[in-house]
Amino acid sequence: MNWPASAIRLASVTLVSGTLLGLTTACEKANDLGLELPGTSPINSNYRDFAVTAYTVRQQPVETIKADHFLVGRVQDTKIGVTTAKSFLNLQLGMPSDSLPSKYTETKLDSVVLSLGFDQVYGTAAKPLRFDLLQLQQPLGERTVYNSQSEVATSGTLVSDFVGVLNRDRSIRQAIAGSTTDSSTVRVPDRVIRMRLLRYPQAAAFANSVFAALNEAGFDQARLDAVAKGVALLPTSNSQTQDNIVGFSRNYDTRLAFYFHGKASGKTVSIPHAYAVYFGNNPAKLPADAKFFTQLSTAFIQPLTALATPFQQVPASATGGETYLQEGVGLGTRIEFQGLDDLKNNGQLNIGLAELRIPIKQFTNGLFPYASNVYLQEVNATNQVLTRIVGATEYERLIQQEINSSGVVAPTAVGSPAAALLYPSYSEPQYYTVPLTSYLQSYLLNRLNGELPSGLILSPILRNNTSLTLNRTTLDASGIKLRVYFSQLK
Repeated sequence: MNWPASAIRLASVTLVSGTLLGLTTACEKANDLGLELPGTSPINSNYRDFAVTAYTVRQQPVETIKADHFLVGRVQDTKIGVTTAKSFLNLQLGMPSDSLPSKYTETKLDSVVLSLGFDQVYGTAAKPLRFDLLQLQQPLGERTVYNSQSEVATSGTLVSDFVGVLNRDRSIRQAIAGSTTDSSTVRVPDRVIRMRLLRYPQAAAFANSVFAALNEAGFDQARLDAVAKGVALLPTSNSQTQDNIVGFSRNYDTRLAFYFHGKASGKTVSIPHAYAVYFGNNPAKLPADAKFFTQLSTAFIQPLTALATPFQQVPASATGGETYLQEGVGLGTRIEFQGLDDLKNNGQLNIGLAELRIPIKQFTNGLFPYASNVYLQEVNATNQVLTRIVGATEYERLIQQEINSSGVVAPTAVGSPAAALLYPSYSEPQYYTVPLTSYLQSYLLNRLNGELPSGLILSPILRNNTSLTLNRTTLDASGIKLRVYFSQLK
């Protein structure tokens, strides 16, 4: 991307003092930096790296309601501590009403299978997920706000210490390339946990009561809420297994299916049928999916125990020069730029580009994959995200993109947050990078239309994000730099 100097000149703010030019700078060719100066020959361009002070912080609860996954399990790692995930889900009708058991006669229940399709495993898949199935006391309220710290009452355990195998394969028939008639049997990963409820006394009573309601004339969502109320999936309470957390996806594989025999109208033979209810992942995409959310808690270990209280921070000096970003858990990295006051006393310099470089501590993604994006939130001294009013709506202050599909974005705009993207380097350590040219100018000119932030929090998620993972990045805090390229005006 080219950065014409004429478009980003700081005319009213002096940028770098004369003595500063001899400090921590380097020279590169202007064309290499994209500093296209019309009407001039190539010149030398310099840059300075501004260091930051970095801290790991824990932000306010994460929004997990109706996310694209719900998580269950418990996993321990040596950096953070033990993280526990519990899920609470309402049930929802979704199949056509003419498929209900009430549309048949002489129905007989054969089997009830709770299927949970998964595509995320944090920890080991060689060991099973051990969890309990419970019933909720009441369905999740439509007017109640739930997040990663919400508590929900349960009424009793349906299944205890269920062993959900995560590394099972299954056989399927697959057509042979080039043939319209021949096929072969192949083994593929089976990414579904199946629990047969009729094998467990309490679960069987629950399943039979729901099936009896399904046979009632006029059965509807209100009746399902009354008889089923909802379920909770919790890591087993019978042991302290800390092997894995599993992310279950909202797809057709995740459902509660009733298999039964029944006679259709006018028929004399009873044939097999199936009817399924879902967990807010209705394939029919109804306007109002059933509520569900994931509760996430972390027992932090030293030196991060202070993070048990939200908005607290731990300096990188206490964590071996590392800081952390983690989705779901709410971990972010607070940075405070050092030396920006130096950019005030020399009007003969022109900013060509300012970018933030955030290096990753290498080989730290064995348990949790790296976060794919990093967003920059403006915060005050107590790590509260600053806000601004646009129209009648309050928005969190996020650093915006320099340019989007509609053109240049003002630093005081909303709706186009900049994302520091993962740079896939193979010759050097990986890092995130994001341009901050326009934002730096507005900061130096005090034109952010509100309180100047005392720092920025690097966060892997947005408040309205519907993606739920536990992806985590360990940052090399000492290597985080704001690099400012500039040229001398003639």
